[in-house]
Amino acid sequence: MDIRWFREMRVHTRSRSAVILFGVFMSHLALAQQPCANGIRIDGAITDPAGAVIPGAQVQSTSGQKAVTDESGRFVLGCLPVTSATITAMAAGFAEGTLQVHARPGETAQVNLQLTIASTRTDVQVNAGTTNVDSDNSAGSTTLTADEVQRLPDDPDDLLRQLQLLASAAGGDPSSAVVTVDGFQNTSALPPKSSIASVRINPDLFSAQYQWPPFGGGVIEIITKPGAYSLHGALFFTVSNGVFNATDPFSATATPAGKQRYGFELSGPIVRQKSGFTLALEKRDIDEFNVVNATAFDAAGAPASLQQTVTAPQRLWIASARADWQAMPADIATLSYSANVNSLGNQGVGGLVLADAGYSSLASEYDLRFTNTYTPNANLLHETRIGYSWKRTGETPNSTAPALQVAGFFTGGGAAGQNLNDRERDLEVDDDGMLTHGRHTFKFGAQSLGYFVHNYDPDTFNGAYVFGGGSAPALDAQNHSTGQTTTITGLEQYRRALRNLPGGTPTTYQVTTGTPLVPFQQWQLGIYANDSVKLSPQLTMDAGFRYQIQTAPDSFANFAPRMGFAWALNKKQTWIIHLRGGFFPRAAADLSAVSQVYRLNGTRQQSTIIYAPDYNDPLTPTSGSIQVNTVNQFPRSFSQMSTFLGYLNVEHEFPQHWHAKINFFSGEDWRSLRILNINAPMVASSIGSAPNPSAALLAPRPIAPNENILQYQNSGHLAGNLISFNLDQHDYKHLGLSFRYAHQNFKANVVDTGLNSPQSTYSTQGETARVEWSRNNYYSLTGNLILPLKVELDTQFDAGDGPHYSITTGTDNNGDGNFNDRPAYASAPRPGVYSTRFGLLTNNTVDGDVPRDIGIMPGPIHLNLNLTRAFILNPADKDRPRTVTFNARSANILNHTNVTAVNTVLASSSIGQPIAAETARRIEVGVRFSF
Repeated sequence: MDIRWFREMRVHTRSRSAVILFGVFMSHLALAQQPCANGIRIDGAITDPAGAVIPGAQVQSTSGQKAVTDESGRFVLGCLPVTSATITAMAAGFAEGTLQVHARPGETAQVNLQLTIASTRTDVQVNAGTTNVDSDNSAGSTTLTADEVQRLPDDPDDLLRQLQLLASAAGGDPSSAVVTVDGFQNTSALPPKSSIASVRINPDLFSAQYQWPPFGGGVIEIITKPGAYSLHGALFFTVSNGVFNATDPFSATATPAGKQRYGFELSGPIVRQKSGFTLALEKRDIDEFNVVNATAFDAAGAPASLQQTVTAPQRLWIASARADWQAMPADIATLSYSANVNSLGNQGVGGLVLADAGYSSLASEYDLRFTNTYTPNANLLHETRIGYSWKRTGETPNSTAPALQVAGFFTGGGAAGQNLNDRERDLEVDDDGMLTHGRHTFKFGAQSLGYFVHNYDPDTFNGAYVFGGGSAPALDAQNHSTGQTTTITGLEQYRRALRNLPGGTPTTYQVTTGTPLVPFQQWQLGIYANDSVKLSPQLTMDAGFRYQIQTAPDSFANFAPRMGFAWALNKKQTWIIHLRGGFFPRAAADLSAVSQVYRLNGTRQQSTIIYAPDYNDPLTPTSGSIQVNTVNQFPRSFSQMSTFLGYLNVEHEFPQHWHAKINFFSGEDWRSLRILNINAPMVASSIGSAPNPSAALLAPRPIAPNENILQYQNSGHLAGNLISFNLDQHDYKHLGLSFRYAHQNFKANVVDTGLNSPQSTYSTQGETARVEWSRNNYYSLTGNLILPLKVELDTQFDAGDGPHYSITTGTDNNGDGNFNDRPAYASAPRPGVYSTRFGLLTNNTVDGDVPRDIGIMPGPIHLNLNLTRAFILNPADKDRPRTVTFNARSANILNHTNVTAVNTVLASSSIGQPIAAETARRIEVGVRFSF
């Protein structure tokens, strides 16, 4: 019995159960068997040479019965009226395979049929799958086999970005996509690409076994390769030379970036037919550059453009090892270990951030995982998973000087994080099960995950100055006060501070003291049950329920019912309608938010903000300085975030296997995280007059004087919808493609990046706006083409509207401690009024009326190409082919400037102008030897 059949069946069902429920269901085994007294039942899977499953394969028996493998590569031929049969399987890109099956009357034969790669053609599909009422057809659902994964970018970061873009088809922020490996729910770094057998992107997330809602970012499930029956391996090397790469669009000098990536993979048996192993190791060296595009002072003390090109070396090691053991015919054990160590230099540098404000970082993750899968028959599956992870993030600043921010112009001084050293240990224990009985498929399970955190976080222990500009004495040509008042920028304010001139007082100086070490624990537990019942050949119903709890902060009343239907409009099932709906509870406060609250609780660490301090001696009180302490806290009652989501899908299979889908999502989040200063000064909103920071700070507060109480509340809300259209072709001999268009419309009162706080505690004006990650329109096209001489061309293209951004004043107008105040609209030009493409705007306001996220960055355009040609060195040996593959890959071949940041401070006079971008065009070539 093939251990890979059990492994693929385990991974792709992802079915789960609690240990205690397993014993209860064992008593129903007899009822669960499919009656077939005078014949046999065949239950099996179709896999490729690497052991990865093949969805959409056509299977037929000699007695005429047919089946199509589902997304997990599994098929069932029910009650063949024989005791011996031959089954035939066919799939695009693979040679036809046959298998003799023998069994006694009444028995179920469990088989695995492995297909070989066709010698006359190469499969060019990207999103394979047939229309089927039982298929997993969530929006953007994609299954990639090992061969398809090889067509994706080789660089781990580029590969992750490509998978995140695919995951965002469900409507979420690509950077928030959850990556899991081999069924473990704990998020993971990507394993070596050479160790990946298949990838499932956005499976049926409406199943109760998942806690993540689709527009939470999507799910990327990585399945690693099991051990092979015979020895196989590969060596690979890629190189990218600066001669072929383009210069950063904001760099005044050449940036000859270079890259090398090399490694190996090895797989084979330990004990033949009983156990196997897989090893993979790769190293990546990148010599990249970060480009500073800021404004500071020249040698004469005049404002001038400042451009710096700073080296940013990156060194990455990733490795994995896995062993599979078939202790008994129905019992499979797997032990795996993976490591990911990434060293980065001059991080945080670029845009407005100068080189001295950067830092070097070392991030590492090690995962040790054990899985046991028990499959006593074709109707019952039980799996236990235990995983332990070590994670560490360390940062070393380029400078220990106080941090210095001149709003809208540059950020210098030392990095605020200083010598950060965050350590995390994760323990995961899951128990899962699946039981089939008649028309029912039951899935049930328990998922537990514990986080043990020890963070050494001396944030702003070095102090931090902010120059935000504002009202100041007017100066004459000799820098003497004229007795008048004017509005100055943060850069002019900083110039005056350097020369000890009137109006040269910093806006604030912030410093934190106390104990850097922040230890805490958090536990998450989810229990679920799901039933999928085939009411008729053309109608399937799914019903599920999930219960989720969390500690630190505690949250227990989190219930999540879900339901769905799949209806085939005709017998051939070429028209399918899916209707799904359900609730999704999830942690509102992630580990970083919990750490922040425990760190700045006023006891472990004390954070102090001094307004209008002396620049040379900020801790010595002056006549105009005001000191405010800051405390972070959770409220007494804290709940998990809840999401309701409805989903409608209509799909049709056209002739020649053109497959079209229209997907519509509609839903909302509530109780999401929002940070509110519940003790902010009670300052009235105003427009047209210059704000008075001192008066604002001296205004009455509702709880205590001179203290900011930042409370992490469940007051956030998001609502919106997504409509998308997908068109796929996966049947042509030399061409395959997948096209997608999506339109998003999500609005929220929460900020997606940076400080998740409203501009005012007492005004909600302009807070509900489009979310930053939402793109109004998005297009993608993925395809490949077989060229003459067996050269294969693969393309990935995507384009769309850019993310949104907010315009800020650069200072704290209302005295609440948050530098996220927005300007107001002005009716006529006057001092302090700026003409922008959004109209006339002014910083002379408290709680401005300009909405959040009003700006839109330039839209990104990515076109990546890959040319591949494989040469078989020993064509006579079809069982042990030796292959040399050459490839040339380009990223951003159009050399389009894909903007990542713009200037958002109104007084900078360059509002909305790009200041940073993704890397320019990169080209690399590589060779791979496989045996």
